[in-house]
Amino acid sequence: MEKIDLMKYFEKKDSTREEILKIYREIVRDCAMNIRRVQKMKRDEISFDMIEKLKKLEELTKEYYDFGKYLNLPQQEFVEFQVFYSIVFEDRYLDYHELPLEVKPENYILGICDVVGELRRMVLESIKNDDVERAEKYYRFMEKIYDDVIKYDHYYVIEGLRKKQDMCRGILERTYGDLVTFLENLKLRKELEKIKK
Repeated sequence: MEKIDLMKYFEKKDSTREEILKIYREIVRDCAMNIRRVQKMKRDEISFDMIEKLKKLEELTKEYYDFGKYLNLPQQEFVEFQVFYSIVFEDRYLDYHELPLEVKPENYILGICDVVGELRRMVLESIKNDDVERAEKYYRFMEKIYDDVIKYDHYYVIEGLRKKQDMCRGILERTYGDLVTFLENLKLRKELEKIKK
């Protein structure tokens, strides 16, 4: 067995952990800010700096086997942002192999679940603007994501999956109700306009 200085080993491990936590927080914050910019359609203000930070984070976590857990939330937040961005600005839903950065498969599945909530906001914004086409488009993407995630029943190897699937289903059902009410209301308003004429 290789002789190591335990004090130096733990000092280095502790300083590596501090560096990891700093980058971890930056990535989560960057993704949250960028998701907000997508919601507000501010494409020119969006930054992809978190990709390099994620690469650095992965490199640091490889040094100690028990640090792999620090990749989970940042990768999930990145997936949420990247998939949401692609749907809103490119009209396409990125599958696992289309991401610009490799992430754990579990984090992809959990990350796309969170996109459903962001798309609900876009549906509601479209309803507010009487934009039927956009509201229906975002709802179709919500259905596509739910159809994808519901296929998985590997609850012992994807921690938190069942909870996120249930969350997706609830959001989808509420949004469907909102969409139906909106379309019926729109139809009624058009009929009233005809009567007024």
